Amino acid sequence: MASPGPGTASTVTSSSAGSEATRAPPAALTEERNRKRKESNRLSAQRSRARKLLQVDELEAEAAALRARNCAVAAAAQEAARRCAVVQAENELLHARALELGARLESLAELIQYMDAAAAMGASSIPLAGVNGNALPQQPILQTELYCNYSYYC
Repeated sequence: MASPGPGTASTVTSSSAGSEATRAPPAALTEERNRKRKESNRLSAQRSRARKLLQVDELEAEAAALRARNCAVAAAAQEAARRCAVVQAENELLHARALELGARLESLAELIQYMDAAAAMGASSIPLAGVNGNALPQQPILQTELYCNYSYYC
């Protein structure tokens, strides 16, 4: 029967060329897309590196500030420990002094009791020091070697 005419063949080729254009873009378009993608990736990598450098700088500054703060806290703790040792030493001295004064107070209370008892017996029976050769008994707490355990109290 009749063979297809020349118009029909051209229609097939043009439809075939149109489908190739949708399937595979021309090389120039592909190269342009690749170039844009590479440029976008390069810029993204630059921004990422810049952010990373900024973060490293911030962390280094924070570390330096923390080291300085740590030194200040360590110095304050050392000073507090030194003051604590001074206060403890002073407290021990005051405690020893309080014990000494308590013993002296007890001794003086006994002396007052003795004097009150002597006064109750009458004024003539009180032995007065230096009068008629009489002397009061010496209290051991008043002796320097018993009273002073620390040389700076004497």
